[in-house]
Amino acid sequence: MSKIQTGRNLPLASAIGLFLILLVIASLFINKYVFVVLALSALLLAAREIVTQWSKTKNVSASFPLVALSIIAMTVSSVLYGSTGLIISFIGAIFINLLYSYIARKQSSFRSIFGISLFAFSYLGIFGSLAMLMLRPEDGAGRVFLFIAITALSDTGGYLTGILIGKHRIAPNISPKKSYEGLVGSIVFASLFAGLIGPKFVDIQFSEGLLIGFVLAISGTVGDLFESSIKRKLGIKDFSSLIPGHGGMFDRLDSLAPNALMSFLLFGLFLGFN
Repeated sequence: MSKIQTGRNLPLASAIGLFLILLVIASLFINKYVFVVLALSALLLAAREIVTQWSKTKNVSASFPLVALSIIAMTVSSVLYGSTGLIISFIGAIFINLLYSYIARKQSSFRSIFGISLFAFSYLGIFGSLAMLMLRPEDGAGRVFLFIAITALSDTGGYLTGILIGKHRIAPNISPKKSYEGLVGSIVFASLFAGLIGPKFVDIQFSEGLLIGFVLAISGTVGDLFESSIKRKLGIKDFSSLIPGHGGMFDRLDSLAPNALMSFLLFGLFLGFN
């Protein structure tokens, strides 16, 4: 995240962020099902924040239980049955949320209820499912580790560079503190880490790691801006205060969500999807 200045407790935020990252990474190499449980917990917390904020600010009452069920079905199906399970569960999720939106249309408009439901379970469910699909191959733990670690390094590099030298803003109307200098910092940190460390965990070349890092730095920044635009639309600073120094769980998934897609595609391209 390329910021020009910080208004948060940096030591506290850094300590909590490091703890969360280490916890997730440790779960990958202990037992993949521990990681699945942690990831699902994070996705459901984020979904709850989305549904709650839309209800508060836009008076749109989506069904959190159905959104949660959809995310669980998509994620677990991806673990057990791969891409086929994801496709079938996604179609089922669309159907049950369409049905609920029609039944509850007197509370809010059909389009509004289904729109927020679709966004929540699609954005979070597909993100989580892609992480689970990456986990399925023999080197899956390495792929998911790199996806998370590269994203974290990209965020850190962009944040620190933005604080130190950030002057030229990328999208002042969406995220006033995000700078081009910070974006360059994200690219440098992510590319060097992926190029140097990536080959130690999966069978990629230095040049392939550089490309992966470069792409994830860009897509992560796009995800960050996308979430910032949502918060601006809702008129909120954070989705919740769940994580001290960071905001809500959905605030922490801003870069990870699009990077799950790009990581899945790039690792699949270089290593195969199975």
